[in-house]
Amino acid sequence: LITIYMTNLRIMTFNAENMLARFNFREWEKERLATLLDIDSDMERANLIRTHWNVINEENRVATALTIRKGNPDTIFLQEVENMISLKAFHDRYLRRIVGRQYPHMMLVEANDPRGINVAVLSRYKINSSTSHQEIEKDIINPDGTVRRERVFRRDCLEVDIKKDSNIIPVFLCHFKSMIGGRAETRHIREAEAATVKEIIADRFGPDPSGDDWIVLGDLNDYTETDGTPDTDHGLHPLLDNDFSFNLVQHINNPKDRWTHYYQDDDTYHQLDYLLLSPSLKDKNQNTVPEIIRDGQPYRVERYRGDRWPRTGYDRPKASDHCPVVASIVF
Repeated sequence: LITIYMTNLRIMTFNAENMLARFNFREWEKERLATLLDIDSDMERANLIRTHWNVINEENRVATALTIRKGNPDTIFLQEVENMISLKAFHDRYLRRIVGRQYPHMMLVEANDPRGINVAVLSRYKINSSTSHQEIEKDIINPDGTVRRERVFRRDCLEVDIKKDSNIIPVFLCHFKSMIGGRAETRHIREAEAATVKEIIADRFGPDPSGDDWIVLGDLNDYTETDGTPDTDHGLHPLLDNDFSFNLVQHINNPKDRWTHYYQDDDTYHQLDYLLLSPSLKDKNQNTVPEIIRDGQPYRVERYRGDRWPRTGYDRPKASDHCPVVASIVF
C-alpha cells in the first residue's frame, strides 16, 4: 500500500508595477542630469528620493502590501522588480509589517529588460532550485518577413522549484513582451516566448509533460477572450493549444469577472495575468477557483465597484495597474 500525500500551496502572481530603487524610468532624463552623489545637501537628496524612488512611495507600496495581505499567499511570483535591493526593501519595510509574517526565501535574477524590470520570488517555503533561461537565442521572424537573431525572452523565464513538506512544485515565472507598439505587431514575440517556454518544459519532463505537475504563471501580456468572447489573435497558442496547459482563471464562472487589467485608452478589460496548470495539475485542482484581487485598483477602473484601500486615487496612489491572481494549488 502506497500512501500519496498531497500538498496545498497558496500561490500568487502579481505585476507590482515599477518596484524600483532608482529614478522612475519615465523620467530617465533626470537620471542623466543628476545622481544622488551629485546633490550638494542632504535635504535636496532626501527630497529627490521622496519624489522619484518608487520603492519609497509610501502610498503605492502600502497598497501593494495590503493587496498581498488580502490574498494571503505562501509564495509570491512578482513582475517588474528592479533588483534585490528593491525586493528586500519592499519586504522589510512594508510586507512583513503589513502582512504580519516574513517571506524569508527570495529569488531575483537580473535579466534582459533594458528598463531593468525583472521577475522575482518571495516565499515562505524553500526555493529548492532555480534556473534562468534569459540567454536563450532564436531567429525571430518579424511580421514583414525579415529575420533577426536575438534573445527570446524580453525579461526571463525563471524556473523555480518550491518545496513544501516533501513535495516540490516546478514553476515557470514569465513576463512576456508588452503590447506597446500594437498587439498584432508584437504578437510574434510573445508567440516565440510561449513556444520557448513549452520547449523548456519538454526539455525537463519529456515530449509529453502532461502527466507531470508544473505551472506557468506571470504577466503574459495578451488575452484570449473579451468578457467570454473568444479572441484567437493572441500569442499564447503554444501554451494553450491542444490542452498543453489550462488557464485556471477559466474556473471563474462569470466571464466578465476574469479581467486582471484595465486599458483606459480603449476602455477595455482583459486577463493578462495567468496561472497555467499542467493537465496533471488541472486534474488535481478541478474545484480550485482563483481569486483576482482588485482593492488596489484606482477609481478610473470603473467596472470594479467593490471596496478600495484608503487613499486610493483616480489614477494613483494604487497597488498596481495589474490585479494579482491567487489560488491554493494542490499537488
